[in-house]
Amino acid sequence: MIALSARGLCKDFRGFRATNLVDLDVEEGEIHAIIGPNGAGKTTLFNLLSGFLKPTSGEVRLYDEPISQLAPEAIVRRGLSRSFQISSVFPTLSVLDNVIVALQSRSALPGAFWRSERSMRTFEPRARALLEEVHLSNLAHRAAADLSHGEKRQLEIALSLTQEPRVLLLDEPTSGMGSEGVARVIRLVREVARGRTVVLVEHNMSVVSELADRITVLQYGSVLATGRYDDVRRDPRVVEAYLGEEVA
Repeated sequence: MIALSARGLCKDFRGFRATNLVDLDVEEGEIHAIIGPNGAGKTTLFNLLSGFLKPTSGEVRLYDEPISQLAPEAIVRRGLSRSFQISSVFPTLSVLDNVIVALQSRSALPGAFWRSERSMRTFEPRARALLEEVHLSNLAHRAAADLSHGEKRQLEIALSLTQEPRVLLLDEPTSGMGSEGVARVIRLVREVARGRTVVLVEHNMSVVSELADRITVLQYGSVLATGRYDDVRRDPRVVEAYLGEEVA
């Protein structure tokens, strides 16, 4: 089954075409990586898939339901959630409270600011379970501002999981990390991918080689190649796109 697809996806910005007739099929249950040189259109494609940008033409489908014209929050309710390359957590709240706030956004509580703290605490058991899933339970009461870069990325994945996504989009999950942090995120992505479909944009090719079932390579906003890692890395067009160096 195809979980997420794009057909003829184009996005123009004042005469500049950032994505050009992109076709994409992400199979249910796979980890699918989107790679390409800087400026290839990866972030634009992610924003189109998640509803933060509307396509100039073409469409996106989630489990064969058209979602291109839906607002991001409506797409989340249909089962697609994403993280961002730049950390976006509430720095003064605890790790646990960040997750609780994200959980209550799915309920009738967000507009009811007069509700008691007891009402909010009904979400605590689920919040603690999610922190256990992303290996942050020991930091539940630490302020989010005091987390390391890698720990913030773990928290962001927990926030994405509060929306119970069938499809999870991860934007540069290992960006700015050392080898220890990268290894931790690789393990985490494998774990959260169980029973879910994961699409990630990633520059670190060792991460891609370890995680991805299939890869889509973008260049100048167009799909250059799609396939399994070992096949794509030997594609002459992909080798040329990476400045003449074979993708390791």
